[in-house]
Amino acid sequence: MRMQSNTIILTCLLLLPVVFGNLEKNETTFVPTREWQTVKKGTPIPAGLHVRHNFESGVTEAKLIDDNNVKEEDSNKSSNSTNTNSVMLHPENTILEEKDHVPAEKSDLFNYSIEELKDRLKKMKQDGEDFPEIDIEHSKKIRQKFRDYEALKKEFKSFEINITVSDSDLLSSYIKKFQAYKNKVTMGILTTAEIERILDILYNLEYLLHHIDNAKVFADMEGMNKIISPCLNGTNNEIKIEALRLLGAAVQSNPKVQLKALENDLVQKLLHILSTSSKSDLKSRCLFALGALIRQFPIAQKVWVDHGGVEIFGQILVDGQLQVQMKVMKLINDLIVERQHIEYITDVAQQELRVKAYSAADIERKLLKYSYCDRLSNLMITSFKIDLSDLLRTNYEFLKTISDSMITAAPICIDKWRKHKDEFLPIIQHILDLHHDLNILIGMLQTLETTHDEL
Repeated sequence: MRMQSNTIILTCLLLLPVVFGNLEKNETTFVPTREWQTVKKGTPIPAGLHVRHNFESGVTEAKLIDDNNVKEEDSNKSSNSTNTNSVMLHPENTILEEKDHVPAEKSDLFNYSIEELKDRLKKMKQDGEDFPEIDIEHSKKIRQKFRDYEALKKEFKSFEINITVSDSDLLSSYIKKFQAYKNKVTMGILTTAEIERILDILYNLEYLLHHIDNAKVFADMEGMNKIISPCLNGTNNEIKIEALRLLGAAVQSNPKVQLKALENDLVQKLLHILSTSSKSDLKSRCLFALGALIRQFPIAQKVWVDHGGVEIFGQILVDGQLQVQMKVMKLINDLIVERQHIEYITDVAQQELRVKAYSAADIERKLLKYSYCDRLSNLMITSFKIDLSDLLRTNYEFLKTISDSMITAAPICIDKWRKHKDEFLPIIQHILDLHHDLNILIGMLQTLETTHDEL
């Protein structure tokens, strides 16, 4: 309460110059009447008058109180806590008419300047003097509901740190999330919502694994064993396809990751899918992953050969879907070309190392042994029994793929193909005639262009 009293007094002191202007002493006595009279600055007035002040003009007026206001005045007096008999208009010229009243001790605030009073008031607020008592129990409840400013600052700071998460942290997080569904994936008891969540994990991982360093981290975190193998062992084809896409992204041109895949027997798993599945899109995606795994990796090629890869590919040429057959032929072409390019290596020591590495797989001999050459030639003969013009119009890519495959494999398969030259030669001649017709068309187009220019 003391602080509040001091504050009120200070406010009054600050307002007095505004209300009454500069202090001017005037010893003239004010004689009141029942009419309004102007009170000059510095003039003391007796108690019991009706006073009004115009804040715009700064003029103060006073008069005797009318009879009809006496009762109201008496009521106000009875409720007034101070018992002074005069009105203080100007502090330097105040008349105090005391009636059996002990004057209150003058506050020592009047001994200080305005600036000092401001400083004291500020200090009282800081020290918390005379503040109302706080309900401790209520305060505890409030603190339980709300956190203080320092705690909030710490939390916001931690949020800022968590925003910048490394790729390694993301990989770890996705692998951990997948573990909650691992058993359900292999058992084939997933709900639709769970399948969507697993696919989302695989999509995000694939995006990260296109970066070669992330793929290495993924392999070091046992991602092959923890994610890819369970997906391939499951029954959901959609999850299998996405896992194969993920595997292909991870191992492509990445020897360290290729080795990790090899250690987890993924070549065998891919061959199993190729030999047992009837889904064209699944087999196509499987060939993509297998190609990424064994290209430029002689050790993996040997594993592929040793586990029946050539025989499985040959069977696809017999009864596989067209798109799958094309992928098989392209992959075999790439493996043959790898070996043909060894002779162009100028470093003799490096060339010898490459020859030794590729000789372990011995693909050329296996293509002959497991009848790949025969099945490729049969596919060409069977396909070209139809009208080549129709084949060229409906599926030129297939025609080009099988022609390129025959040319690439010729150094290996030519002795076998000579036995069927009577069937091959008409087909090859027909193809050349088609190309000759195209050359004629090109010549005609060029001639027309020249004639048009001359016109």
